[in-house]
Amino acid sequence: MTDDQYPAIIEELESSLKELESAETSHPIVRKMIEEEIRDVRYALGRADMNSFATCEMSGELIPFDLMKMNPTSSTLQEMNDWRKYGKVHLHL
Repeated sequence: MTDDQYPAIIEELESSLKELESAETSHPIVRKMIEEEIRDVRYALGRADMNSFATCEMSGELIPFDLMKMNPTSSTLQEMNDWRKYGKVHLHL
């Protein structure tokens, strides 16, 4: 991670995680979506801890700030391109 702007995204992820973890719902589909988002945010924060946030897991290239700002839980350029094309796409079915 080389861009000084990325820490702002990480701070936003940390804030989002707290909000998601405090969310209450009894609807099973909504609960599942929240749990999936929590998992994605935790994974992104783990990558930040390992200093690999915004680095494509497949190519090693830096994912541009503007793209990470749109979807900060993306971990590959392909995932980001899919997200831009189709909206958020979960690969874990």
